[in-house]
Amino acid sequence: MGGFLGTGATFAADLNLVIQALMGVALILGGFLARWKHFRAHAICQTTVLALNLLMIALVMWPSFHAQVAPGLSRHLIVPYYAVAAAHGALGALAEVFGLYIALMAGTRVVPRRLRLKNWRLWMRAELALWWVVILTGGGAYYSWYLAH
Repeated sequence: MGGFLGTGATFAADLNLVIQALMGVALILGGFLARWKHFRAHAICQTTVLALNLLMIALVMWPSFHAQVAPGLSRHLIVPYYAVAAAHGALGALAEVFGLYIALMAGTRVVPRRLRLKNWRLWMRAELALWWVVILTGGGAYYSWYLAH
């Protein structure tokens, strides 16, 4: 099924792009929730985005990367089609794993005390910045795949 953004992308790619942008906005809103001391709402917002992103990775991004990028990556790493997707994938994996780590530290007692981060505000802001780098490289991957023919 064709996409709805008029770029020649698949429906799944277009939907993923829109959902990722909305999740980025939700993360910023979640940051404001923390600033306004609505910590429970902050936790629910950020954790929901993290879980939804994990679902999007599993259903859309990983299968696409595995089928379209991984087979040619070693031979074509300098080609933007592959390079941007590889950078996006690597940074995205880092952001997702770090986000899961933060969520486990904040919401559970699974992470031992000695492995917990100290300056929460700094690390959460770093995660938000990393997430936005990932969103922008994802937009770059979308551009190189569907618009820069």
